[in-house]
Amino acid sequence: MPRNKVYMIVEGHGEANKPYPNQDPAAKMLVIKMLQYVQCWSWFPSKRPWRLRSCGDFYPRTEKLLAVLEAHKHFADCAAVLVLFDLEDDCPHDIGPQIATQIRERGPWPFSIVVVCAYREYESWFLASLETLKEGYQYAGDPETRRDAKGWLEKHFDYKETRDQASYTQRLDVVLARERSRSFARLCHAFEQLRGACEGGSAIVTP
Repeated sequence: MPRNKVYMIVEGHGEANKPYPNQDPAAKMLVIKMLQYVQCWSWFPSKRPWRLRSCGDFYPRTEKLLAVLEAHKHFADCAAVLVLFDLEDDCPHDIGPQIATQIRERGPWPFSIVVVCAYREYESWFLASLETLKEGYQYAGDPETRRDAKGWLEKHFDYKETRDQASYTQRLDVVLARERSRSFARLCHAFEQLRGACEGGSAIVTP
């Protein structure tokens, strides 16, 4: 069986759960969008993400995350795993490499692993591309300096994570979000690294 699937380990209900029976969860929509963005046509997302209960299952204690990554060794089609969670206060530039180091120490791994922290939360990325989600609107300022982006969207647009996160992800503009959000730019770079690993037939752990 070829290794051609990107699996996902996520934190939120919106990322992991289908909003409707005929609609994919947000994390799967995100992986589809990113694979298209980097033009990696030989890899595909897995059917659904694996959800951990909270940010604390990713960091600072990584035992649960590492156990779930070990479980992915049983998936013969696993080419890569995206580890994605919100990081409200700590700096992704510091925490991401710390987690990746612990993952490397548990290796070797038969698949690539990329760690991406959404600063401050996944919904901050929506603020970075607001005009493509809601016509006539553009978020003023740095979307990553606002706490509770989810609450801001709820107040202005009646946003509900479990209902809307997937459809917002589908309409998000990758180029705009990359320009305006450092943590989203990290996501883009991670998938560029995955494409390189795919083309080179190697397995990487990043950052």
